[in-house]
Amino acid sequence: MDIESKKFLGQPKNFVSIFNALLFDGKQVLMPEYLKDENSELVMNVSSKHVDIIKRYEDGTYLDLFVIESQSYVDPSMVARVIEYESIARMCYIRQNFKKHVPMHTRLPMILTVVLYVGESKWNAAKRLSELEIIHPGFEDMFNEFKLNLIELNTNHKYNTGEKATQDFFDLLRMIYRKQILKEDLDREFNRDALYFAYVVTKNKELLNIYQKSEKGDVKVCRALDEMFEESTNKGIQMGIKQGIEQGIEQGIEQGIERGVKNTQIKIAIKMLVRNNQTLEEISEIVGLDLDALRELKKNI
Repeated sequence: MDIESKKFLGQPKNFVSIFNALLFDGKQVLMPEYLKDENSELVMNVSSKHVDIIKRYEDGTYLDLFVIESQSYVDPSMVARVIEYESIARMCYIRQNFKKHVPMHTRLPMILTVVLYVGESKWNAAKRLSELEIIHPGFEDMFNEFKLNLIELNTNHKYNTGEKATQDFFDLLRMIYRKQILKEDLDREFNRDALYFAYVVTKNKELLNIYQKSEKGDVKVCRALDEMFEESTNKGIQMGIKQGIEQGIEQGIEQGIERGVKNTQIKIAIKMLVRNNQTLEEISEIVGLDLDALRELKKNI
């Protein structure tokens, strides 16, 4: 994934949009024309620690080194890794720019690392150094905290990148991980590079199939994904009925069928609630669940 990550996220517009999403809610504060590839000893030293992309940003106001670490799995030591990246980068900068020591009142460039987590499972590892290290009673005021700049694409939070390619990539991953397509997105066209990078990350064969069939330009994706999700849901419903009946054989056929039917009602209701194109009263009439049960389901979706 590293090669494709560098190819997609390393494009200047895409690179700055990740930071604009995290820091400025998609406002175009950082501009791609001020990005420079950093090919110094600093990059060689930091990149050897498996950092994905590092660039310099310089426009007269900023003189900064920005780093993106694209992460596909939960790493319990991620906080410590980022501290190591940034420490190496700072010391390399000092060695390159000052002969013996840093002159008094000199300010060093800011080094900012963003961890872009593209995995499907929840990030359940430390996000702060205090969650990783033991802090003994009485030492709290002396402890130097460090916080990950973490973007998680499998949560309910919707990031605004301000750039079509990265926004399309973010939204595609959320759709695939949540198995939900909103009605307003059914005819939405997605950036082709974002589509391919989403396939690289998720290994979703339907995305690869759509990519291979498409030509240059933006691509419609959602209807095919919606059909795939519907097929998956239907298989789940049939499996639920089968399991309910099989359990019913052990506990009484009548009870098993009743349980299978109830599971079916709930799964159909969830799918209809996700599509959000019918009232609760209409769904109740179709699936046979009462309004209170549907309201409770809706709260948990």
